Amino acid sequence: MDNSKLKKIEFKRMLKSYESSLEDLEYLREMASEINSEFNSALAAKQRQDLFESKKLEELAEEETEESESSDRDPLFKKLFRKIVVKCHPDRMDPDLSLKEQANRLEFYEMANQANDEDNMALLIIVAIKLELELENEYIEHVEKIKEENERVRKDIEAIQNSIAWNWYHTEEDNRDAILENYIKHMEKILMQTNKIKKNILGLGHPRTGTGYTHKIMQSWGLNVGHEEMKKDGIIAWQLVHKKGPWPFIDTVKEGDVYSWKTLIYNVRDPKDSIPSIIFTEDVVEESTMFRNKMIGVKFTKNRVESAILSILAFDKIIMKRNPDFIYRIEDQSENLFNFLKEGGHKVLWNSDYINKKYNRRSHKKWESLSDDVNNLKPSLKLKINNYCIKYGYKKLF
Repeated sequence: MDNSKLKKIEFKRMLKSYESSLEDLEYLREMASEINSEFNSALAAKQRQDLFESKKLEELAEEETEESESSDRDPLFKKLFRKIVVKCHPDRMDPDLSLKEQANRLEFYEMANQANDEDNMALLIIVAIKLELELENEYIEHVEKIKEENERVRKDIEAIQNSIAWNWYHTEEDNRDAILENYIKHMEKILMQTNKIKKNILGLGHPRTGTGYTHKIMQSWGLNVGHEEMKKDGIIAWQLVHKKGPWPFIDTVKEGDVYSWKTLIYNVRDPKDSIPSIIFTEDVVEESTMFRNKMIGVKFTKNRVESAILSILAFDKIIMKRNPDFIYRIEDQSENLFNFLKEGGHKVLWNSDYINKKYNRRSHKKWESLSDDVNNLKPSLKLKINNYCIKYGYKKLF
């Protein structure tokens, strides 16, 4: 069998497959229309108009498909389209044709326009064949394009058959309600994502490790960020390490508010300095210990150093999972933070007035006063806090 004859057979086969897929898609769309109507009625019975009548969700559901005709479109396409238009255009139609034939021609005309809008050579060729137009051999070379179009139609079919409404309809009655409930939860999550409040900066760190200092130097650089208070550019607050409130000492961030942050900053402090500060000035605050225990899972034991280390490590694990954009040591990397913010497009102006100055300082005993707790510390915990020190460039504690 010569190559040209083989190509013609493959061409006919692909066209037949494509036409069959198109027909199947049309039937499925009709079915889907009815199924979606039933599905929406079932959703309406759940009385969640706050979700399903949301303009925000309507905007998400709409997909813009407008495409302008490309100036470099295949000349063969343009040529074939013109031939079809000459034969099918309502203004050029032979008045002697039967009403049935005129209706067929109008249908083919609409199909051709659809093919033109979608730059769909396969559909255009099918219209030409139905109109019994003579096709030149060059069109047979478009087998690959027809394969691509056939694959696209099959994906449309799969999309319908994999839709929530379709699966709901084809599920036993007893299981339909569970599908509706899961769908409602999914839509609630989407709505929360779309209603995010956009802010520039979120600063996180363990309490008493420099969140107040970070807020102060950022403010001195011209950023309107608050310390445990939401401002125009964002907030520095250890409490927001947990994404759900209520958060102690913060009344400008309401439970249920969902934020998106341009930049997440993580400040760290030498544990030799932070541990005494945590023990003597933070762990004596009931709201703080309750929040860290309940929301973060920190276990407070009789050994004060152990509790402080467990708290630092728990915060570190959670914050690192959130992939901070920048991590800095408050002792010696403030300038690094400034450069990062400037390079990231934040409007900052250098000011060294507060660099390495104490902010929100509270008097307390030093590391040396904790010798009894330190001596009773588990070896495994010593190893973990040493690894923490190494990770952030501090001298090991043990």
